[in-house]
Amino acid sequence: MGFIPMLQASLLERRFRKNAPAAYYLSIPNPAGTSRHRYVRKGDVEMIRRQTDAWREFSGAMSEWVRVNGEVERLLRRIGAGRCLKIDLGGGR
Repeated sequence: MGFIPMLQASLLERRFRKNAPAAYYLSIPNPAGTSRHRYVRKGDVEMIRRQTDAWREFSGAMSEWVRVNGEVERLLRRIGAGRCLKIDLGGGR
């Protein structure tokens, strides 16, 4: 697997009329929760598709990693809680 640059965006295919050729747009999210669309030339579509697919794969893998990591943490905390001895510090008045 080689290095593929990633674009944090989605590639949209639009047809403005029935049977018309497809037009491609890059949907780019912004922090406000909306997204901007930028036209993609036909010659760049395959390159952009590879980059957005790479981002989708990376994003999915990171989500899975976070989920598994949380599960491991919960299990380790349960194991640790069962093995910890309670320490009486004394000094109770």
